[in-house]
Amino acid sequence: MTGVRLRRSVGLTAVGVLTVGAVALHNAGAVALYQISLATGALLFVMIVTATLLNVRKKAPFLPLGNTTDWLTFHMVVGLGTVVVYAIHTGGRWPDGILEFALAATYWSVIATGMAGWAFSRWLAPRLARRGENVLFERIGRFRAQLRAEAETLVLRAASEQGSTTIPDFYAAHLADFFDRPRHLVSHAVESDHPRHVLLGEVELLRRYLNAGERGVLDGLRELICLKDDLDYQYSGQAILKYWLFVHIPLTYALILLGLVHGITSGAFSGGLL
Repeated sequence: MTGVRLRRSVGLTAVGVLTVGAVALHNAGAVALYQISLATGALLFVMIVTATLLNVRKKAPFLPLGNTTDWLTFHMVVGLGTVVVYAIHTGGRWPDGILEFALAATYWSVIATGMAGWAFSRWLAPRLARRGENVLFERIGRFRAQLRAEAETLVLRAASEQGSTTIPDFYAAHLADFFDRPRHLVSHAVESDHPRHVLLGEVELLRRYLNAGERGVLDGLRELICLKDDLDYQYSGQAILKYWLFVHIPLTYALILLGLVHGITSGAFSGGLL
């Protein structure tokens, strides 16, 4: 069994054990007439706080705390476990107050964004490896600037050597904005090559009006267009993998804050765990 499959099996087993244990705890509390909701609420809060340790681990990679893959598995197991404990804690009841509604909405938003992040990592990472050079996200802007400089050099060469403004005019109308910033990000995210084909089609339409020297320049521009489009593809996928955390992490901390307020108010009105 591979390491990934082993971790997955251990994680699913842990969720199963947690489910059985939580149900048993709930049933025992009900029989003993304890206010078990306070206990399950406290357990749920601790699990959510524990799940945030993955973010702490990422911020301190130099500490000998195990590899990130194991921490991610732990994070996912605890996250799935909270769904079980949450269901037992609420008993399937619809929230009946502003605080409870905000807490429920935030909790399910955290779960949804967490599942989306897992899906993105499983879906996007292999796609990015198959197309274009795998460039660090922080260096994409530098590579984009290099491609723009090379394209502008070709355009200036066409103007000076060929004495024609056909290619410079085409660049200004169709390519200047394309090389200046990331383009067609939504199309890349949904695996659509339509914008690329449209742009290359315009390049081929221009070819018939050029002489041999200008066609050589146009071939260079066509190659740069393909490289820039691949770079935009990398940017689109890596941006999704990077920026979904800017939603998931703030929601998680908001959930902890709301959970703390909810726990304090619940404990104050109930008088304790028993």
